[in-house]
Amino acid sequence: MLITRETDYAIRTVRALSSGEKLTVKQICSEEHIPVQFAYKILKKLGKKQIIEILRGPSGGYSLLADLNKLTILDILLAVENDFFLNECLRNQANTCDRHSNATPCYIHRELCRIQDVMMEEFSRHSLAEIFFEDEQQQEAI
Repeated sequence: MLITRETDYAIRTVRALSSGEKLTVKQICSEEHIPVQFAYKILKKLGKKQIIEILRGPSGGYSLLADLNKLTILDILLAVENDFFLNECLRNQANTCDRHSNATPCYIHRELCRIQDVMMEEFSRHSLAEIFFEDEQQQEAI
């Protein structure tokens, strides 16, 4: 299990839009070093989940719609990925696996579920505002 390049680019896209300004796809790609061929697909997914606003027309562009103080890495990950499992067996929510009878619990599956829960909790521990502006917040505290 890896955070895909698409998720990485989606997080960077949100970072580019965190200024509050409306940006074109070209500006986002230039600022965050994202290949244009990935950008449109990512922007569409983020728009569908109402994380960003897609403004069409000659003066169109993209702007952040979601509140960065509430938005987390987990939100971006779930917006971009179809699913996110540590291991294929975790698609099965029961404590069983293909190699055991339905009545026999799979302890490996249970432990992987626990680890995945911890990962998901970590992905949602901090808002993107905290992550993007951590240095600024530390400077203000000094």
